[in-house]
This record gives sequence, C-alpha cells and structure tokens, in this order.
Amino acid sequence: MLKEWELSLSYNKTASDAMLRKAQEKLLSAKDDFKAGRYDSCIGNLYYSAFQTVTSLLLIQGILINKHTHVRGYVNKELAHRGLLNKEQAKLYNKLMEYRSDADYNNEVFFEKDIAEELLYGVEAFNESIKILISKDGL
Repeated sequence: MLKEWELSLSYNKTASDAMLRKAQEKLLSAKDDFKAGRYDSCIGNLYYSAFQTVTSLLLIQGILINKHTHVRGYVNKELAHRGLLNKEQAKLYNKLMEYRSDADYNNEVFFEKDIAEELLYGVEAFNESIKILISKDGL
C-alpha cells in the first residue's frame, strides 16, 4: 500500500498549482536542452516534468507520496489499470524513469536526438492527460 497523508483542502490546491508550475518549468528546460543538443539533460527534465505533473494530481487528491517508485506504482496501478490513462502513456512514464536514471548515472549511455524527440512529444501528451484529471478535481 502506498504511504499517504491527508492534507487540508486549501493546501491541496495551492501545492498542486505550485507543482504544476514546476512541471511546466521542467518541460521548458527540456525543450531548451533539446534545442541545444543536451539530450541526456533533456530526458532528465522530461522525467521530472511528468513526475511533478503526477505529483500535482496526487496533491489535489490529498495524497503525498515520498518515493519515485511509489509514484510509478500509482501511474501503473491506479491510473492505467483503472483506464484513466492509456497503457502506452504508463509505459512512457516507466521508460522515462529508467532513461532518466541511465542519463544521470550510467557512464556508458548517451541518448540521441530521436529518442529525446519522441519522449518530448510523449511527455507533452502525458502531462495534458494528467491535467485533464486534475481539472476534474483529481478524478
């Protein structure tokens, strides 16, 4: 079971909005990285943009999750399994998490333009899907 804490309603909205702002900044940074040919950095920023967008959804629901793996579990078990997110988007999130780790820590992996470009478009669509859920008051 996910570790969660209930939050006050006013905090939920404020925190969710702040997290969405951070997610948008990460997406903009990813686009700048992509244009500059910094594909590993682009992928890291794309992951954090998606992560922060999902975190915004969790906050609007009054849930705080303290681990990246638990957020991934929420994407897969709650959103994709319940049909709130399509399975391809859940796979994208899983791939992003793996690629971000490789981009940051694997000295043998360097990502190319085509992968970064595919992920860039995918994260834009992923984030929009999550924002639709947020606009429905979290589900």
